[in-house]
Amino acid sequence: MQGRTEPVSAPARERIRRRARMRMLFRHGVALVDQLAIDEGLSPAQYHVLLALAAREEDGGLPESELVRHLDASRAHVSTLVRSLQAAGLTLDWRDSGDRRQVRLAVTDAGWALLERLGERQEQVLRDFVAGLDRTEIMEIIADISARYLGLGGQ
Repeated sequence: MQGRTEPVSAPARERIRRRARMRMLFRHGVALVDQLAIDEGLSPAQYHVLLALAAREEDGGLPESELVRHLDASRAHVSTLVRSLQAAGLTLDWRDSGDRRQVRLAVTDAGWALLERLGERQEQVLRDFVAGLDRTEIMEIIADISARYLGLGGQ
């Protein structure tokens, strides 16, 4: 670090501490959900692919190129993930009838069943996780989310 640094005010330090606590709680929650996927034989990235495809099911499948953008990953990496999910019977692909160059992807019935199982387990794990927080922490999290991410007043 170069130069002289001015001290950070007490209110700024408190905001930083709240952000840091929130980030740590978020990371812990993500790790819990990732472990559920791993317990079902999926990598966290494979689980994310299934969720992205499920979210776009009503659109007639998700074009592979959009999945690449959504995941912010290389086409090769996404292709490997998709192939592994197809081999497990969790996704399927087909050529778009309007543009034969475009490959569309969707979740199979087996994939939907897995997502349902994971969703139920995820809700319970996160409920247990939140139950471990005290009321003040929960209220701080709600206030921070409301203010920072939803624009509902506060700081």
